[in-house]
Amino acid sequence: MNTGENQIKKAEESKAHIITMNASKKTKPEISNSFLQRIISLLKKEDVV
Repeated sequence: MNTGENQIKKAEESKAHIITMNASKKTKPEISNSFLQRIISLLKKEDVV
């Protein structure tokens, strides 16, 4: 590969990394809490809890 192709590849990898970081702004506890809250609300809706 030449220098231009390397620069393009690095730019694409960097862009993909930024997109991934923006998509995962919630921390794991926040995701777990929101997931559990959703499950509980669905269970209450179905009169299981």
